[in-house]
Amino acid sequence: MTRRISSTGSDSAPTALGAFLRGVERRGLVFAWLLAGSAGSGREALAWALERFALDASKTAFGDWPSRFWSLLLAAPALRRAPADPHWEPGFEWLSRIGHGPRAALLLRLVAGLAESDAAAVLGIARPTYRLGLQRALPRRADGSAYGEAWQYLGRRARDLLRALPDDAASVPVPVPGRREARASGGRVPAGRGVRLALWLVALATIAGLGATFLGGDRMPDGLAEAPSGILVESLPAEPPAARYGAEDALALHPDLALLLDAGDGDRAAADPAFHAWLAAPAGTGAGLLDVMPGSVAAGEVAQGDAIDAAGFVEHATGRSAAEPLSAAQRLAARGPAERARLALRRDQWDALAAAERGEARERWMAWRALGPIERALLRDAAARFAGLDPGQQAGLRQQFDALDASLRHGWLLGPDLGADYGRLHPLIAQVPAEVRVPLLDALRGLDAQARDDLAVLAARTPPQSRAALRAGLLATPADERGRWRRQRVSTPLVDGGSR
Repeated sequence: MTRRISSTGSDSAPTALGAFLRGVERRGLVFAWLLAGSAGSGREALAWALERFALDASKTAFGDWPSRFWSLLLAAPALRRAPADPHWEPGFEWLSRIGHGPRAALLLRLVAGLAESDAAAVLGIARPTYRLGLQRALPRRADGSAYGEAWQYLGRRARDLLRALPDDAASVPVPVPGRREARASGGRVPAGRGVRLALWLVALATIAGLGATFLGGDRMPDGLAEAPSGILVESLPAEPPAARYGAEDALALHPDLALLLDAGDGDRAAADPAFHAWLAAPAGTGAGLLDVMPGSVAAGEVAQGDAIDAAGFVEHATGRSAAEPLSAAQRLAARGPAERARLALRRDQWDALAAAERGEARERWMAWRALGPIERALLRDAAARFAGLDPGQQAGLRQQFDALDASLRHGWLLGPDLGADYGRLHPLIAQVPAEVRVPLLDALRGLDAQARDDLAVLAARTPPQSRAALRAGLLATPADERGRWRRQRVSTPLVDGGSR
């Protein structure tokens, strides 16, 4: 198996490092093998990690050795590129259907045997985030529920694979710096005559270069003595700078190209989604404009879908096909010269705005893109009904919306449904990491009114330092089990400032 390593250079003396490598190399090979889907990539990654671990072990505290080894193994180049023909052993086919990150989270528990806190530290993520990744990696039944028997079967197959591994399966050479030279000289590496000669030549060249800096006298620029205050001023050439790329490329590479293209559509609802979501919300939570104006599209009517199917509804509501949307580059390529000229003018006007103003507009645009087709249709309907009001009614509704607290106005960016509950769910939604925000909002949109009431109670009585665990618990629970999870926590009183 792996060549045994000792801190003294003796192969026979048992050391802590050699014992650690004997205990970890087989698990390391199985872990890398199953992560990459290739035994060859697994051996290459293990050799890379063992070599670097042998160099770093003396500089690492003994208690940190496991985390250091598994971190090095995950960083191996062989595991960061896909093998030519990945293949998983029978019983591990599930690993081919999940991503690299969830697969690593799963194998750190099944093969490496690390605790949650240690596995999260190895991956460089928070413990709630690791739990979420592990939950996504678990096998699931057709209805989406967790498949516990499959999890247990994967664990048994991993143990069987470890036991069936031949004794020499993980054999990889681990070089130890200085070992070869120490053996040749009895522990001392003498410097040869060539090395001493090279050192003398370097020293002479350094002395010669230092002496050259003092030769040649004091050569000052002409006219420096007569210059005011001893400062010589020379004008730079007034030639225009060379262009790096053409005007067409500058437009195509603009970071806000998609936003500028959407701005040309003239969609009033997209220009101010928070205000129109407030208009479209039911009376009592927003303006209730759609509830009181005849002929509007109510949320319940749209949700039933009696007249049109889902794809037809998207085309009816947006004026576009339900097919995969075009990218910004494709949309730009379809524009004619006149449209490109107008887009360039819009780009110049956008760049002239203050950074804060551009940031607010960008936030509104991103919020609009995050809404579903039904919510966008409701907002467009609200915008059309609002445009039909007389100026006095419009001004009154604007004053009502502007009188709301700034936090509540910002919450309406989530749409007419979730925006109505933003004030109560604010402790749960505010200051959420980007990787958690999207799945959290999706989970909240899938809850009914009673479920959101329960979550509002939980969010209000959960201390700030415990809300991350509350969010992680919600996301880690399968959708069909969240009702029981929620009711259990609502009915359980808090003890000791947040623990149960």
